[in-house]
Amino acid sequence: MVKLIRACENGARYLGIAATVTIMAIIACDVILRYAFNAPLAWAYEFIGLYVMAALFFLPLGYVQRCHGNIAVDLFVKLLPMPVRSAFARAGNVLAACVFAIACGAFAMKALDAFASGDEIIGPYIWVTWPIYTIVTVGLGLFVLRLLVQVFQSEATLQHDAAEGDHGV
Repeated sequence: MVKLIRACENGARYLGIAATVTIMAIIACDVILRYAFNAPLAWAYEFIGLYVMAALFFLPLGYVQRCHGNIAVDLFVKLLPMPVRSAFARAGNVLAACVFAIACGAFAMKALDAFASGDEIIGPYIWVTWPIYTIVTVGLGLFVLRLLVQVFQSEATLQHDAAEGDHGV
């Protein structure tokens, strides 16, 4: 099960990287078309803001948690003995998993509702909303799974995963 979660996290990470490249490519094309041909991509900023930014931010959350890449205010925590520090980290992961599981469930219900009702954002272009909620749901779901896995992992495995984030591919 942990290997499957890890594979999904890696896949989501690469989708996040692809989202970054997509943003750069669309903006570069938009700039070239806007200033060279006076023909900007009218849909570019809405598409990036609605879909691609959600993928960029939410999909890699599980991978970032695995590699200890999230921002942590641990000034005083580092002064604690290792067993106490580990207990606080595991308790924090349980609490965070509960909070983010609720958010994940809410986004999943919103995605299903938006899909069933054909929810759209109307503007110059019509944008369906269920993919946005689905992206957030997948990203939060992987994050929750990683938080729960870390509750039960050994300290050595946690340190190995953190080191992988420093040198991983």
